[in-house]
Order: sequence, then C-alpha cells, then structure tokens
Amino acid sequence: MNKNFNQKERDLVKLAGFFKKESIRLMNEGKLGEEHKGVQDAVDRFLEHLENHVNTRAFILEQRDYLNKLVKDNAQCPKCHTSDKLKVVGTEKNDKGWKSNRYRCRKCNIEFTWNMPNNPWHMIEYIQQILGDMQAKAENGSAEEKSQSIQAIASMQGNLDKLKPVIDAHEKDYQALQAREQEMERLLHEFKNSLMIEKIKMDTWENRQNQKHN
Repeated sequence: MNKNFNQKERDLVKLAGFFKKESIRLMNEGKLGEEHKGVQDAVDRFLEHLENHVNTRAFILEQRDYLNKLVKDNAQCPKCHTSDKLKVVGTEKNDKGWKSNRYRCRKCNIEFTWNMPNNPWHMIEYIQQILGDMQAKAENGSAEEKSQSIQAIASMQGNLDKLKPVIDAHEKDYQALQAREQEMERLLHEFKNSLMIEKIKMDTWENRQNQKHN
C-alpha cells in the first residue's frame, strides 16, 4: 500500500482490491461473464491514476515543507542579544499579514516576536519593501552613502532574483495541485459509487448462476 495515500484513498484501494479479487474468482468459477473484465481494467486504470496523483502530491508537499524551512531568521534575544537559549513558541502575523516566529529566551525568561518573516513567501515581499526603502534613501543620501547602498541593493536584488523564480514555480505547481485535489475528491466519490453498483450487479449475477446450478 502506498504510504502517501490518505485514509479515504486507502479505504477505496482496499475496496477496489477486494472487488477485483472477487470478480477474478467468480470468473474462474464460471459464475461471472467475460464482460466484467472491462470493469477490472477500469479499476486498474483508476488505481494507476490515483497512484500517480498521490505521488505527485507527496512530492509537491515535501518541496513546500522544505521551502517553508528555507528561511533562517537568525533571531536574537532583545535583552541578552544571544540566540543559543531561544525556543520557538509560536508564530504571529503583522499588519501586512507576514508571519514571523515568536520566541522565548530561556536565559532572560522573556518572549518576543522577531521582526522578520519566517517563510520565503513573505520574505520576498519583505525584501522588496527593504529594497524600495534603500533605493529611496540612496537617492537622498551623500555620494558615499549612495555607493554603499548601491552595493547592498545589488546583493539583496541578486538573492531575490534567485529566490523568487523558485517560489513562483512552486506556487504554480501547488495551486494546480489544489485544483487536482478537488477533482480527485469528486472522482473518488464517483468511483466508490461505481464499485458499489458493480458489486451489487456482480452479487446478483452470482446468485442467478447459483440458482441455475441448483
């Protein structure tokens, strides 16, 4: 059984496996016609489609989990200015909706929310805002300040140019996955109903064949 199946998918796979096993048995015993083999083939095709879907889903969610942990905020306690005694105790959103980690310093026994996003999605927006502020400041600063700002802006822009395409590509895959998940939910429901109908038809056919033999 594929470890990536959720409970509903696992239950349906078990039902499909039982149905296929029973139909093969009845065909071998001559209690079921060859026309039912088409149903077995349909079951195999659907299960292959489901297998591919859940493997793709697992890959995209694993990738999302990795990206979500990509940002290291390098938080420091505002009181002792160290990071070795910090423990994440939750998250908070600011007025822009950006999520940041909330920490507890076990040395100073205080809690605080770090002032940077804890994920690459919000970090992109954060960097874009910082770049805008730095560019505006550079235009009004001295020649030396402008030179220093240009170097810092170039470095930050380089990091942003590397991060944004990766996040954008993943987000496109993730949104497509959400749409496929809704479609698969509908297909699972319809497939389960079809299996139950075929099982009733199969049981009826078997009973008729038994009556003929008796």
